[in-house]
Amino acid sequence: MSDQLQALARLLQVPHLGPSDDAAIIAAAASLAHDLGFEVGTSADGLLVSVEAEAEGPTLVLASHLDTVPAGEGWTRPPHGGEIQDDILFGRGAVDARGACCAMLLALAAVKERGLPRGRVVVALSVGEEGDDPSLPRLLDRIGPIDAGVVGEPTAMRIALSQKGLMVIELVAKGQQGHAARITEPGAIELLAKDLIQLQYLSFPRHATLGRAKVTPTRFQAGIADNVTPPEARAILDVRSTPACDGPTIHATLCRSLKCDVRVLLDTWTPCETPADAPVVEAARRALPKAPLFGSDAASDWVFLMQRGIPAIKIGPGDNRWAHRPDERITRAELQAGIDGYISIIQEYCAEAEAGEIPQCAVG
Repeated sequence: MSDQLQALARLLQVPHLGPSDDAAIIAAAASLAHDLGFEVGTSADGLLVSVEAEAEGPTLVLASHLDTVPAGEGWTRPPHGGEIQDDILFGRGAVDARGACCAMLLALAAVKERGLPRGRVVVALSVGEEGDDPSLPRLLDRIGPIDAGVVGEPTAMRIALSQKGLMVIELVAKGQQGHAARITEPGAIELLAKDLIQLQYLSFPRHATLGRAKVTPTRFQAGIADNVTPPEARAILDVRSTPACDGPTIHATLCRSLKCDVRVLLDTWTPCETPADAPVVEAARRALPKAPLFGSDAASDWVFLMQRGIPAIKIGPGDNRWAHRPDERITRAELQAGIDGYISIIQEYCAEAEAGEIPQCAVG
């Protein structure tokens, strides 16, 4: 592929408003992979592209997602135009996370041309990560035994060894419905407000790289009429958990500390952490010796690798501050850094495998 920004622009020109657009972006990514010389396996869950050496060895999976959030408003350029200006590509998905998807495909093409010493490298590009039906678990089931993973999200090519989880909790307070001029008991809104204020006084254990778990109210619903106290009030909490304070621990703390009902609506995105001495971490550190190690505050598909016992890191091109924003963008240098970084990680991991230093986990 002669121009990496043009390759990514092909993907950014495909809008994604929801699951009905999955097929179009999967087809666009498959077309790009085909042009890069790959045999592509596609399904409604995404696509798989692989390079396998003659010599046996472990399987490394590079995983990212093709779906995006809707463009929204406030853009100064067409969000699906794939416009390039001064070596900057603009468009929804430029960093989250079609930039990583494109970089992974281009990196795998380079590895295919140079030759893989040992083992197998699979690029798995899924959909549903931004929605409520992530397809990566189903793609992983088709790969077979997996020894390590690299999750593509915008980290500016820093290496994430841990990430916070995401849990969604609903608080429900019950009160007496009545005429606002005559009611004497605390209403549901007052009861819920007291519990929301109580949240700021809760303390959770600190994780070495992720800090403390975070509980943030994001929605509030109550009311029947201006002069009626409602019988019920509800609030939604965005809960960011850590390996030091996971979802069940936070749920138990809220149940003990608050007076309203505490209901878990979502707890799919559990926190993740990979030991610093894991072979995939050591390979990444040799490949990118200047890359900082950090803990990521955002949940991702990493959780589905962790649930299978697969050690993984999160790393990808682009500045995550542009994710979900108008005028989302990535520079040529950022995308090239992603391509080069993925190539180096693959080479280091597979070179170590060639020396017999990476045990095959045989998990899947």
